[in-house]
Amino acid sequence: MVTLTENLDYLAFILTIMATACMFLQIWLKIKWLPKAGVLLTSAAAVLLLVTVIMRMQKTGSLPVNSVYEFILFFCLVMLVFTVFWLIKVKIYGLSAFTLLVTVILLGVSFSLSDNATPLMPALQSNWRVAHVLTAIISYSAFAVAFGLGICYLLTIPAKIPAGGLPAEKLERGEFLEKLMYNSVIVGFIFLTLLLVTGSIWAEDAWGSWWSWDPKETWALITWIIYAVYLHLHPKKEWRGRKGCYLSVIGFACVLFTLLGVSFLMGGLHSYGV
Repeated sequence: MVTLTENLDYLAFILTIMATACMFLQIWLKIKWLPKAGVLLTSAAAVLLLVTVIMRMQKTGSLPVNSVYEFILFFCLVMLVFTVFWLIKVKIYGLSAFTLLVTVILLGVSFSLSDNATPLMPALQSNWRVAHVLTAIISYSAFAVAFGLGICYLLTIPAKIPAGGLPAEKLERGEFLEKLMYNSVIVGFIFLTLLLVTGSIWAEDAWGSWWSWDPKETWALITWIIYAVYLHLHPKKEWRGRKGCYLSVIGFACVLFTLLGVSFLMGGLHSYGV
């Protein structure tokens, strides 16, 4: 018989879908109670995922990120916490809608993966593992926020500026979205750099090599380069606005490919736990 505790992630998935619907409806309908419902549903989903993570931690005796499934659960938990924070802090409902949509997609993908809670193989047990995984989750979450902000900018700020210029309200909104996106990329880039550093140290300890050009290592480096380019070009006026948003979207696409695409399509040393 299937117990309730074995389906907390499914319940979190359903609540996240409902929260996503609330946020998208709020964009078009502007109903006062929808954001509050979104916050409550997102918070409830986060609590359920937190309980799931704690239960798996008790079962394995370590941080439950020993497989892609567990990593996604932890990643989605942080994403939901970020979403609640942004909903309360800045009330950008478009941002919340798109970060929640990413969470829904990731949780949906996780159900196709093995959810067996097993201890990490001895060769990969290291004190650097926790630092490496946590920097990955924080980095990816910050990039997800930057992605959501970039999409909001692209959808709300017109590509062609009218002859009379943008209205002051629209101009201020565009500058605000871009500033938040830039700051989110900075946070993500710092932790992505730490991800590469801690990963190299862990790789040397586990495999005897600092860098092996493993597909996941390579794509993490490609992602780092894309965001480095974004940060390098941002001071130039012509690369602000939509061009910067496109780079942010491309960068997050690389994040998702590094997380999921490499694991399923390319294999390599990081293919364990799929």
